[in-house]
Amino acid sequence: MGNVAPTPWMVKKASHQQYLDAYQQILSKVNPFEFINSLEHISGGRDVALCCYEKPGDFCHRHLLAEYLTKNTGVEVTEFETTPPAPKKPEKIEPPSLFDDL
Repeated sequence: MGNVAPTPWMVKKASHQQYLDAYQQILSKVNPFEFINSLEHISGGRDVALCCYEKPGDFCHRHLLAEYLTKNTGVEVTEFETTPPAPKKPEKIEPPSLFDDL
């Protein structure tokens, strides 16, 4: 399938541009169609999530990989919705009236 993880040097010491350059070299060794096919095989055709410890929206290799796969295969790789749903307001419950049945 190919390793798409950044190296420890990239994570700990590389500048942003060095990281981008090094990650492009990693991706250049990955056949995007074989990568997608491997994921489909491993997952049994179910959806796959790319995980990382970075918060959604923060710079991360998962975004670079998603862009690479989408650009080179046409398979759209998107982020999960990160905004939690707004809490529902409790419904106002009216107590029953003694005179409803009259």
